[in-house]
Amino acid sequence: MLRNEAKEYIIARSREHLRPDNSGKGYICPICGSGSGKNGTGITTKDGIHFTCWGKGNCFTNSDIIDIIGIERGLTNYKDKLKAACEEYGITLDAVDSADIVKDAFSDRAPAMRAAEPFPTIDRREYYKSCCEHLKEPEPLAYLQRRGISIDTAERFNIGFDRYADPARSNHPQPRLILPVTAEYYIARSIDPNTPKQYAKMNPKGAAIGLFNLSCLHKDEISAVFVTEGYFDALSVIEAGAAAIALNSVSNADKLISHLKEQRTTATLILCLDNDEAGAKATQTLRSGLQRLNISYVTADICNGYKDPNEALTGDREAFSRSIAAAQKQTAAKPDNISAYIDDFMGADIDAFKEAKDRKTGFTRLDTQARGLYAGLYVVGAISSLGKTTFCHQIADQLAAAGEDVLFFSLEQSRLELVSKSLSRRTAQRDIKTAVNSLSIRRGYLPERVLKAADEYKQDISDRLSVIEGNFACNISFIGDYIRNYIHRNNKKPVVFVDYLQILQPEKDERGRTQTTKETVDNTVTELKRISREQGLTVFVISSLNRTNYLTPVDFESFKESGGIEYTADVVWGLQLQCMNDDIFDKKESLKAKRAVVKAAKRENPRKIELICLKNRYGISSFSCYFDYYPEFDLFVEDTITAPGTYSVEAGATVATDTKPKAVRKV
Repeated sequence: MLRNEAKEYIIARSREHLRPDNSGKGYICPICGSGSGKNGTGITTKDGIHFTCWGKGNCFTNSDIIDIIGIERGLTNYKDKLKAACEEYGITLDAVDSADIVKDAFSDRAPAMRAAEPFPTIDRREYYKSCCEHLKEPEPLAYLQRRGISIDTAERFNIGFDRYADPARSNHPQPRLILPVTAEYYIARSIDPNTPKQYAKMNPKGAAIGLFNLSCLHKDEISAVFVTEGYFDALSVIEAGAAAIALNSVSNADKLISHLKEQRTTATLILCLDNDEAGAKATQTLRSGLQRLNISYVTADICNGYKDPNEALTGDREAFSRSIAAAQKQTAAKPDNISAYIDDFMGADIDAFKEAKDRKTGFTRLDTQARGLYAGLYVVGAISSLGKTTFCHQIADQLAAAGEDVLFFSLEQSRLELVSKSLSRRTAQRDIKTAVNSLSIRRGYLPERVLKAADEYKQDISDRLSVIEGNFACNISFIGDYIRNYIHRNNKKPVVFVDYLQILQPEKDERGRTQTTKETVDNTVTELKRISREQGLTVFVISSLNRTNYLTPVDFESFKESGGIEYTADVVWGLQLQCMNDDIFDKKESLKAKRAVVKAAKRENPRKIELICLKNRYGISSFSCYFDYYPEFDLFVEDTITAPGTYSVEAGATVATDTKPKAVRKV
């Protein structure tokens, strides 16, 4: 804050001289008067904090308020300048004095160090020790908490805090964490999120970049060591209970190999560098070197879709810890041994699977046949006008009302459309004769029965249901990030719906090439499956069907442009008109005759819908359930026959229909 006073200070000291110079691009220097000549060349400022004098006096060399006060008073020692500035503004020096005394003696501000050429080797351990004394100040503690690093871990590695660190002599002193790596080399990490990127992380000028925590490679009790790219990546792994080192630069891959050539390790290395071009290149360097040295290694993805280990730690600490444990398991002599699995992992896997055992769709017969919902990927497909979005959205409402958190990614319909459909459905469930359709609600028709439905709906779903409006830039990465952030912030695992598969936008592959439609669909299905498995989630994705199958019963060939659905999904449901069971669709009748039957079935009120289970890893592999679909009111009702021509909607309410039920229905 003090440094932002530079311009105001000069204005107050020299109102007569601080005026535009003759060039109109700067100011007349109040110290030496430069800029008053024909061509100007006074002082300039780019950021409002640092001034530079371009005149003969060269009074300001990219100086801030502390330096300016020092120039005025003839001071050369930084500590004296700081004291003078504090006196000028009535600031007590005690809060920063000890850190800056250390800085003056040991940091790159010291005149002797600035003058030295080449740079000398400096033992900075005394500087580290002094910085450690300030680690428990509020600002560094808050920063460490945001990064998920405990004070115990920070103290273990002698992390400290320097309020005015500028190790690269950039004239950009900032409050920084001091992260010791070797006796000579450290990383100074700004704790201010607004620090420009080029100044956020600094190294001491002239010091060679070192590798962090190499000593763990040579401890007999450590059998596996993670190799990460950054310092905080290594700390994140350590927070999860494992051993880790950091290269601190991908260019240090060769340096690690050289170290291991001189001092071998018996530990297995787990390579988990960043998933980018530089990280891939460094990983290959490490692989080649470790193979030459005959040192055991494996590679692992421990980020669960996050960009780096630290983000994975803060995003979902529990999932990150599981990933670390799974990666360590790879280093065992027999990593996939069943006996070890039964002893160490099977119980936890059973507990995770049982979490969803009481989760229900809210449709009694469907839940009986499907045996509830489990953690896994559910695909629901149908042709247009059969209500696939309405069906899944009704399940989402019923899950939220039953106490489940639900995320509904709606890439086609707006939040207003979906909420108005829910309210319309509520009015129909209460009394079909007085129900209000969703279009009327969107047009502002809000009679008492709609307002009452809104109040009841809010009470039932509480804050558990979220509708995320997508756009035409929405892709699987956005959905994955949203889910992980939701779990992290709410500590709850939601049921996820994605509406729908074919609208999700393509991503670029590792070569920067945009994926084809089929590649995008296959990749999306695979990623949704991976998210469901890693996070233990029930995930529904809605899919359109091939137009060539509009006049044929639903099967795996109906699912649009993706063979991945058949093999990747845990459960596959298809919705079709019940008329598809008629003999005409098994015969070589004309398309015109088949279309006539389909058109007649679509005109029915309610429409007769059959849900066909094509695949189910959790129970009966193939079954059918029947529904009455009221499209006007966005309502699905299980097809329970109570009397000829009458269908149950809800206890106390009935729906009359002119359509007689079939004499025989498959159950």
